[in-house]
Amino acid sequence: MILIRNISLTERAAPEFHRQRLAFRADPGEVFALVWVSSYVKRGGATRPGFVPGYMCGPLFLQGLASPWACAELSDGWRFYFLPRFKWRADDHYVVDKPGPLFSVGPRPS
Repeated sequence: MILIRNISLTERAAPEFHRQRLAFRADPGEVFALVWVSSYVKRGGATRPGFVPGYMCGPLFLQGLASPWACAELSDGWRFYFLPRFKWRADDHYVVDKPGPLFSVGPRPS
């Protein structure tokens, strides 16, 4: 599993990320993670119109966790786990953003 330290929060992501982080109460063996949500299906099976995939905060069992999961460490030392949806490059800087209801993680725009 890779450890990503060249990552930060955008100004619009930081308040909600920190709120979720402070509210997180792990059960034994769990860690804080950004978990990919690929679809939103309403009761009855219909896909919600306009849904944009992204990450939500939640628990993840650490035992057995391996690549392709990544551990990200923010500048304050707080760590979280996520499954990258991009090819990681050591020379890039990555950001956690919140363009809508869910978070995104990717290379910082140039």
